[in-house]
Amino acid sequence: MLLTKGTGDNVEALKSEVQALTGRCDMLEKTVNNLQSICAMQQNVAKDLQSTCDTLQGALELLRQNISASQFRQGTLDSNYGGEQFEVI
Repeated sequence: MLLTKGTGDNVEALKSEVQALTGRCDMLEKTVNNLQSICAMQQNVAKDLQSTCDTLQGALELLRQNISASQFRQGTLDSNYGGEQFEVI
């Protein structure tokens, strides 16, 4: 609360209020810095998860290709899709 009179007591009250606000600003700056650090860590986690997902998708594609190749060799590969016959390449 800001005081309007210029007496000595008011000056001391204003100094006290400025110190309190400075302390509060310092705490808010620390909070912002902490939130920025957390955000950066979460972005790294997201990148790691994306990398893992990409790796697993690649592994699944290799498995799909191996299964298709095995079925082709065994003569059990169905090359029909949506009622249309496709050539195996």
